[in-house]
Parts: sequence; C-alpha cells; structure tokens
Amino acid sequence: MDARLTVLTAFPPAAGIDNEEYYQNSQQHAKRVRELIRDNAQWIRESADDILKHVNPAVYSLSYLMILEFLLQSPGWTSQQAHESLASYMAQFFLQFDARQIRCKGSTWSDVLKEAYSERGLFPASVVVELVTAALLRLDPSGSIITSHHCNLVELAYNTGNVGAILPLIEKPIIYMPAKGMSTAQPLCDMSLPPPAYINPDSQLTDALTSAAVLQYDFLCGLCFIERRMWQQAFDAFERCVTYPTRDGGCSKIMTEAYNKWILVGLLLTGKPPTLPETTSQAAKKIFATQGKPYKLFAQAFKSETAGDLVREFEVINSELLPNEGNVELAKLVLAHYQRWQIINLRNIYTNISLEKIQERTQSAETGAPLPTVEAVDQLVQSMIADGSLQGAIERPKDGSPAYLTFLSSPAQGMSEVEFSAQVNKVMQGIKALEPIIETTNKRLASNREYISHTVKRQFDAAREHKLGIQSTGGGFEESSFHIEEEEDLMSGLPAH
Repeated sequence: MDARLTVLTAFPPAAGIDNEEYYQNSQQHAKRVRELIRDNAQWIRESADDILKHVNPAVYSLSYLMILEFLLQSPGWTSQQAHESLASYMAQFFLQFDARQIRCKGSTWSDVLKEAYSERGLFPASVVVELVTAALLRLDPSGSIITSHHCNLVELAYNTGNVGAILPLIEKPIIYMPAKGMSTAQPLCDMSLPPPAYINPDSQLTDALTSAAVLQYDFLCGLCFIERRMWQQAFDAFERCVTYPTRDGGCSKIMTEAYNKWILVGLLLTGKPPTLPETTSQAAKKIFATQGKPYKLFAQAFKSETAGDLVREFEVINSELLPNEGNVELAKLVLAHYQRWQIINLRNIYTNISLEKIQERTQSAETGAPLPTVEAVDQLVQSMIADGSLQGAIERPKDGSPAYLTFLSSPAQGMSEVEFSAQVNKVMQGIKALEPIIETTNKRLASNREYISHTVKRQFDAAREHKLGIQSTGGGFEESSFHIEEEEDLMSGLPAH
C-alpha cells in the first residue's frame, strides 16, 4: 500500500479513548492530511479516483472531506468529466459521513456543503435538495436546530419545485437557534451534547442567522406545506411568523403576509376564523387588525349560513389584495371548502341526514347557490369520505327510500383498548423526548442576561404589588425586556418560541 494512503486512513483511532483525546487526535490528523495535500497536490489530482475508492467516506470521513475540499478548489477539476466525478464523490460522502468526525472540522464541511447548492451546478436541483436534506439530518438527526443551510435549502426547494425531497427536514420541529458564544467546554465530538452546543457559528457548522432569515425560513416552509396541502403544518409555520418576537414592538412585512395566509389556511384547517395566540405582540396585533382587516372580514363571512356573504367578501379582496399577495388560488380553495365545512358541521345537529336535506341546507361558495342535483351532493359527500375529511357513510335503503348520510364517530372515539394504550405510550415517549430539551433550555436561560433581568424584575414587581395590594398583570418575557435584534438574535441558543 502507498504510504501516503496510510496517512489518510490513520483516523479515526481505535475505540476506547475519551472525547478529549478523540478531538485532539482529529486536529492532529487534519494537520497531517493538510500537509499531505500540500506536498502531493499533483498526485492527488491525478489519482483522485483511486484514492477516494480506497478511502471509505463512512469510516475515514475527515480525510475524505479534506480531499473533496481540495478537488473542489483545484483548477484541474473543471471539466465536465471532472464535475461528474466530483458529484459522485460528494453524493457518497453526504449520504455516509460519520457525524462525530465532521463536528471536528465544521468549516470544511460547511464549505463543501455550500458547493452542492452553489452556482457551479454540480447537481440538478432535485438531487441537491435530497442530498443536503440527508446531510443535515445526518449531522443532527433530531432536526431541532435551524442553520443557515436550512434557509438556503428551503428557498431552493420551493423555487425549483422540489418540495417533496425537503419534507423530512422541514417537518422536524425547530427547538433551537444557533448563536456565537454557545460552544461548550466539552469536546465537540461528545455525542451527548445538545445540538446548539456543537452547531453554532463558533463551530462553523452554520453561519450566524438574523431574525429576518428565520422569518423567511418559516414563511417558505409554510408555502411548501401549502403546495403539499399539509394544512396543519402550514398553519403552524405561518403562526410562528405571526407570533415572532420583534425589536421595539415592530412588525415586518413578511409577518403581515404570513398573517393573511395564516387566516386562509386556518379556514381550510378548522372551518372557522383562527384566533391569534396570546404570545402575539400587542404591536403586531394592532398592525394585523388594520392591514389584515379585509382577510379578517373574509374569514368572518365563512361563518355565514349563506354563501353570498363569503362570495362578496372574496370579490372585495380579489380586486384589491389577492393577486398582489399570491393568494388567489388559496382563497379560491377556501371557497371550494365552504360547503364541505357546512356538511361536516351538520354532525353537530344530526346523527344522520338525507342527501336531499343536505342539498337544501348547504350552498356552494363557488356558485353562490345549492348544488343543482342530489347526485352532485352524493358525489361531493363520497369524495369527502374518500379523502378522510368526513367520518361517515352513505346509506341506501333497499325499500327505495332516499339515501342518507350517517355520521360516524371519530377514529379516536372508536379506538380499541390496545390502540388506546399504544396512543398513550406514544404520548409518553414524546414527553420523555422533551426532557433533555428542557434541561438544556434551563441551563441556557440561567446564563441569559435578558432572562435573568426579566426574572429579577418580575420578582421585584410581584413583591411591590403584594405590598401595595395590586393584582399582577402577569407581563410576559417578550413584553418586558426581551426583543429580537435585527443582526444579533437574543433568542439564539434558546428554544424557538
């Protein structure tokens, strides 16, 4: 074996060493590989195929990564054939790398990852989204921390119509936001570390994020979920935008755009106007009340028993707002769901109801009138049962009596004891999974200046109010002192709200 290849396969060491020694070995190995590349650049360029076939990316990830970085920067690797080889090597690496080793060389990993979605065009957009999604989840299987790579990737996925490939990533709940100064005294290769301790600008596994970038990420996630008609996920994404804590009580343009979409998605999801969460800032509420008023009126009309009110409000916002905000198709979908929700809500009154009566008691907001025939009602109800939006069955009596809809109990009500037990176990596992997140959160809050200041102020105010006999107003963290800076995110390293 070429002695130079033994340098590339000298790390990782045998099992049994502690994290500190492992990290020191990784840095020494990286130095030796760097020297090898410097002294043997021509050999590596000419023999890259043979070298990388010998260096398994799943085992010798650090060496493989540094060779990839060299080749990407090498002038001799600019031909089409070289691009194809590079793409193949990068794909193998992103799908197999050892996450523990990569933590020790964050800057190089990020640089190579950026090359995957750079203008160089090594991959088709669909492949980029799939590979980078896999790489990010390999680095952090929990998907609980947002990174600059998330932001770049979701924009690429949405703009190129490759939403399906990124769903495994954006469906993960974001708990943490990265920040400088969040590194720990423990070695980065300690696999027990929570994500913000090793994924941060200091480790260079991510760039620093602004509040605008985080808002844009959630907004684009919402658009991706709309495209897939995943209404609950879209609603949650837009709600994160709507309730985002802002500097000096402001409200950005993207928040108002998200509010309008949040209303429309809320109607599709629940069949009624959504209510703003208590965590929404007072300043944002005031702006939403004025700039989002047409949408709110449209939502209120959705509750009307006659479709005419909803159609009139649609005509108002369609002439003034919908085309400019890209909400025409979404609002039309709300119109299409108006009658569907009327039918669903009949279960609050009836156990069963004839299709003829459904025709009389419901209207289409697309035409402003009842459906023309009982057969049309039959088709609509059957489609709702088929897509799962309606728990029911159409009964057709043998004596020739009119067909009728029987509302069935929801799946939760009809669960067997075994199914109920499985559901309880699933909930308990979810609660248990929150324990390390809560522990990490408590530790980080204990060292956060704004939170400490807020806590001391709350205690002082409570003591003063008790002495004066004043009832506490219960002001929240965000209301008193906690604001997101535009360039320095004070929530970084803490759970996303």
